[in-house]
Amino acid sequence: MKIIPAARAIRFEQLEPGDLFLFVEHGTFALKAKQKNAGARNEMAVLGPNFLDGGGPFLLGWQATTVLSFGKYLSILLPSDPSAWSGVPGNPSQVSLAVGEQKKFIRVNGGSSPNHYVPCLVDIETGEILERQSPGHIIYTNVWEIAAVSSSHPPRTILKYPLPQGR
Repeated sequence: MKIIPAARAIRFEQLEPGDLFLFVEHGTFALKAKQKNAGARNEMAVLGPNFLDGGGPFLLGWQATTVLSFGKYLSILLPSDPSAWSGVPGNPSQVSLAVGEQKKFIRVNGGSSPNHYVPCLVDIETGEILERQSPGHIIYTNVWEIAAVSSSHPPRTILKYPLPQGR
């Protein structure tokens, strides 16, 4: 029996950097990110809809928990409306996708609180965290979605931005 989208229960520490998962205990989606410093534990980029009072997407430290993993074999659906794109990042409370020449990033707060905002980009494929640095030419959008796309099934949206009002 095929499950769409493919998912499995797994411990957070067993995820690969770049894996999308549901942090069930807090009712939010996240992406596993690599540690910022050598010797530290891996982190997660919290994507919503629940930001755990963080005010927007942010980095959260290692968690000893079981999660529902969707892996990394998902598709990002981009907007075709020209007004959905900008050369500068928008409001930090929004989940922005940064599209570069060869890589895609999610913009998050890498600071210790919503009041101490440290701009970071998390590489969607590798989970690498770029803190206060630009990977070259990038353009931003906060209108996008993550979906499971298959030739035998219609796209199945997992997470869509902007998030619905009230979340």
